[in-house]
Amino acid sequence: MSELKKALSGADDDYLTGLSNKGTLKRAYKDLETAKISASYIDDSAYVTVDGTQCVIIPTLAESSCTCPSRSICRHIITSILWLKKELLSDEELSSPDTAEKKESPLVKELIDIPAEKLRAAMKKKYFNSFLEKAKLGIYPRLEEMTSITAEIPEDNAVVKLIHPLEHSACTCHGDFICKHMAAAILTWKIKHDRIKLSELVPIEDKGNLSDAEKMHDTAEYVRVFLERFLSDGIVRMPEDIAQQAEAAAVMCHNARLADCERELREMGKRLEEYISHSPGYKADKLFSKIIETIISLKKILDEDDAEKLKELGGDFRKQYTIADTMYLLPLAKRSFSSMSGYAGDIYYFLNKFPNGTPPIVTYSDIRPTFYSGVTRAGTSSAPWGLYGNCDELMKHELKLTLPKLSGIKLSSSNDTKAEIVCNPNLSQKPVYDKIYTDYRKLIEENFFDETADDDSESPVLLLADKCISSLSDEISQTHTIVIEDSYGQKISLKVNYTSQKAWLFAELQKIGKIMMEDNENKYVIFGTIREENDCCNIYPIAIFDDIDVPAVTDNSQDHQMPSGYYMLFGDLFKDISGLLCDIMQCGINSFDFYDRITELQVDCENSGLMQLGKLLKELYDIFLRRSGKLHEDNMQIIKLITDIYSYIQCGIKKIALKIAVQKLYIDLSPPCQCH
Repeated sequence: MSELKKALSGADDDYLTGLSNKGTLKRAYKDLETAKISASYIDDSAYVTVDGTQCVIIPTLAESSCTCPSRSICRHIITSILWLKKELLSDEELSSPDTAEKKESPLVKELIDIPAEKLRAAMKKKYFNSFLEKAKLGIYPRLEEMTSITAEIPEDNAVVKLIHPLEHSACTCHGDFICKHMAAAILTWKIKHDRIKLSELVPIEDKGNLSDAEKMHDTAEYVRVFLERFLSDGIVRMPEDIAQQAEAAAVMCHNARLADCERELREMGKRLEEYISHSPGYKADKLFSKIIETIISLKKILDEDDAEKLKELGGDFRKQYTIADTMYLLPLAKRSFSSMSGYAGDIYYFLNKFPNGTPPIVTYSDIRPTFYSGVTRAGTSSAPWGLYGNCDELMKHELKLTLPKLSGIKLSSSNDTKAEIVCNPNLSQKPVYDKIYTDYRKLIEENFFDETADDDSESPVLLLADKCISSLSDEISQTHTIVIEDSYGQKISLKVNYTSQKAWLFAELQKIGKIMMEDNENKYVIFGTIREENDCCNIYPIAIFDDIDVPAVTDNSQDHQMPSGYYMLFGDLFKDISGLLCDIMQCGINSFDFYDRITELQVDCENSGLMQLGKLLKELYDIFLRRSGKLHEDNMQIIKLITDIYSYIQCGIKKIALKIAVQKLYIDLSPPCQCH
């Protein structure tokens, strides 16, 4: 019992406050007056019962345990420690230890053993050098030394509590152990107690590429903390200038060469502007996905020390292009483009007549950034590849490209590429017919991708509208949708969102919807991009052709039986879980209390055989329950669970999305038919 008594004698109110908090200690003193308490002892462990709750108190008090749901140091453990002090310690043992004993306390021994190099590494270059500059002027964190040590760092609005064992210490920044504030507190203690000389500490100097890596790490850490505020406090509690803060963070990422993160933050800024302005276009799930995916990317950057790998993780500001074989390009369409990440201009689409391993449809982009102050778009740029005139001239001729450079489906404007005008464009030719889809199932299977098309990812296709079964305008979303069928009875939606640039296309879709509803002998070829929305594949038209004579379909060899709908059950479950995570973001971890929803979804996962996902939801429920009613809890564990759950359901969605999209080809996608 000697070790337990020794630990209890050092557990004064200051230590117990550091172990839990003032509220828990106060509640424990109150419980001590009325609770029914009994104990038994085995070696240096005490088995204490507090009103029926079992606690095991061991000499390392911070590692004691309790049978209640809490995984932290709860009021039952603190009550047990207070009761044991009265039962086991004499008045002399209960008296405060003298100064000499304090110097040799377990906490002091731990602080002495921590090497200065470890603290220096935890603080990193900028913070450590700033600490030294202040220390030379006599400015240190304020220390209050009792059984535990409290350090205040006002300029960072941080408070550090050092207790034994040191791994149970805490900082209000909720950073990783040991965080920069905790390192500064320990280093201050070492200097003040002559465990290290201030003169022995030297600033961290730049070392070639290491400075770039440190800048990437520092910026990534700043952005990670910035994004985690969204999850901790909730979107509803964000300040009105949060979109401007996201833009400022994007500029920091640009300066640190974090290209991918810069693009994501600019898009977040646009989505936050939509939220602040109550725009009907605001989509919480899109914002949530961007936040979580960026946090996951930043974690990879923070865990990587190799300079070359860091550069790769940061992404490229410019696309990497490779030389392809000679191309013969047939112009298809031009569309105006603007993105959430701050770029605008025009995209020109071409049919690649003889692909030979290259994409069947390629693009050339005349796009410039719009996020720089004072920068506006001034007309169409000059044509590339040695052609005369502006880019619109590209739509007037078939072209032969020598030494074309490609990145995905995008053509470079490289001066190495040379263009030759072949003839006037004609869409009624075999290379065009070969690329027109008349079977929508084949279209989806060959072109389906898992994320909504954006700046860097789109899948343009040509398809035949054989029959129209619905034509409907939605005044709220300002969208016109027509549902068309192929010769196999498979349905797909064509949609146009109204904008000033797309007014003509909106009217054109309304027009052909009406014509086809009246007479299905009228056939149209649609050129557009695929987007996955609500488990369906929708086509967003770019151009509509009524002068392409597509040969009759003769291939009926494919099996077009409706596939099993089993996967739709998983799709609905993943959607419900994604909705739960979005709600957590909306109201914030600190305010979320809809625990029953987590339990219901956990049961649904287990009943569906998704045991790992059910386990993650159970962990999320448990940690929310443990922290119920507590303030200033560390949210890092919850955020990690949210990212793990998000990663799981995204992986699941990718595996089943194609099957669900094919299934929905056979389902009525539209409301009752209405022509406008």
